[in-house]
Amino acid sequence: MSTKQTKKTYGLTRGQEKEASRRFGHHVSREKALLSALATTLCCALPMLLGLRLWNAIPPIVETGLVGPSGQDDSMPRAVLVFGVPGLGCVLNGIVHGQLWLHQRALKVPPTPVRLLGRWSIAPISLLLSSHWMRSAAGQGRDTGFLLACVLGLLLLILGGYFFDCPRDAKLAFRIRRLQYSESRWKTVHRIAGVSWMLAGLLIPGLLFVLGGLPVWSAVLLLLLLLSPVAAAFLLKE
Repeated sequence: MSTKQTKKTYGLTRGQEKEASRRFGHHVSREKALLSALATTLCCALPMLLGLRLWNAIPPIVETGLVGPSGQDDSMPRAVLVFGVPGLGCVLNGIVHGQLWLHQRALKVPPTPVRLLGRWSIAPISLLLSSHWMRSAAGQGRDTGFLLACVLGLLLLILGGYFFDCPRDAKLAFRIRRLQYSESRWKTVHRIAGVSWMLAGLLIPGLLFVLGGLPVWSAVLLLLLLLSPVAAAFLLKE
């Protein structure tokens, strides 16, 4: 005679979730996985706008500084620098995000290179490397303001990704009294922060690449995006 055993499932405690995240990587919701993949892919593609603005200043054949098997400089066409290099970043970023999502669905540990890169590594590297390469090819020197603006945008992009699904016991979160007693309000405000700050993070380098600087009106727009979660926290109904 066979006996049936009833399997019971138990929810993980916060400590167990942290340990699982440390060992296997943080599991994210489907919404955050799609949003982070889209935002980081756009980030990788943004230098194409800079390349189009500097197109006439970039020589048709760009020296890479790398020596090929023949002993000559392994140069590349201008179109490869403007579209191919950022496009390669987009492809690599898509592969990493896809691998993380597939392994999360299968409850498997991602490969070591994928775990090390994570969701937020390729986009900053691709944006900074591609833009620096294009500016150097166009004969433009180092610009500290340009670099700082790009870094600020990248920090906002990553911070927005963090806030999108911020848990209640997170060290960095909105500690507003109105949010402490409503789970739905907490979730909504932090998701607004995530989306608006990621948008601000993309807007800063985007405007910089297209216009060559940040106009005054962009400061007002960025301020509205940064303050939008605070406004939502007080405007949302009980």
